Amino acid sequence: MRALRSWRFWLGIAISAVCLWLALKDVPLGTLKEALATARYAWLVPAVAVQLLAVLARALRWQEILSQRGILRETFWGHSVGFLFTNLLPFRAGDPARAVVVAEKTGIPFLQVGGSVVVERVIDVATVLLALVLLLPWMQVPPLIRQAGILFGVVVIVALGGLWVMVRFREPAVDRVRVILGRVRRLPAERILGWLDQLLDGFAPLTRPLVALRVLVWSVLSWTLSIAIYWCVLHAFQPEATWVEAGFMVVSLSLAITVPSSPGFIGVFQYVGQQALVLPFGAKYDAGTALAATLTAHLVYYLITTALGIVGLWRFGESLSGLGRRIGRKPSSSPPAIAADPD
Repeated sequence: MRALRSWRFWLGIAISAVCLWLALKDVPLGTLKEALATARYAWLVPAVAVQLLAVLARALRWQEILSQRGILRETFWGHSVGFLFTNLLPFRAGDPARAVVVAEKTGIPFLQVGGSVVVERVIDVATVLLALVLLLPWMQVPPLIRQAGILFGVVVIVALGGLWVMVRFREPAVDRVRVILGRVRRLPAERILGWLDQLLDGFAPLTRPLVALRVLVWSVLSWTLSIAIYWCVLHAFQPEATWVEAGFMVVSLSLAITVPSSPGFIGVFQYVGQQALVLPFGAKYDAGTALAATLTAHLVYYLITTALGIVGLWRFGESLSGLGRRIGRKPSSSPPAIAADPD
């Protein structure tokens, strides 16, 4: 397997191992067992139901970004296959996997589908950072952190406005970027321009007001459902859990799991989820309870999305190895991970 010969693979394994150790090192085993034993697992029933709705909302959003009505089956199961590949394989293989399978099943050009995947990630970055800005006033954080969050929100709005301008004035904008990249010899100019072309292709439908509005609605709904999943899981361990805690956990995990790690984000997920509860909400969550909640949230995510991915492969008549080989023959469908969703 080529991944075993890659330094990035082993770096991800090392980061996961260190994070898992950090999450466990200050938690007595008895405390963790007690938290898991006393949890109210009935709250996981709505969490599973909301998990399915969150995948459906993302599939509906993807259909809108592609401007192709009537392909909900392909986008839903495509997303599911993407989750499966991310859970089982290194290097966030889920994004190229879903781009390949949806392009093949719908007949939409692969680069257009790949561009839509990039656009989804850009929208997710914007949503996560704006959610952080909305959450910070409800949290006890130093003024410097609150100001940094607001600054990030402003940067996101400016960046999205810049993308809109580049789509409207594409040729001169791309030419200008090409000139700038040409002055910096060490940058992979052609690769960056390829990513930019995909991004602009995918972003073009969003210049239509109705399409942009529908994408906005599905984006807000999908991330609201993501927060609802974590709110349900937190209630299994802490009856006084609030939407602020669940939202901050989602934001933290969404940003953290872009860090190289083992497949399925094992280790990074546990440590960041634990610290997202302990550091700002230590009065409610000790390290053991926070880790128990995070382990449970990850298990819900992992089992449901893996099961959906297996069904998706079956519905498409695909195999993990066969689709994996075809991914290797396609050009890169997305830039390095810039955001991820933990749901």
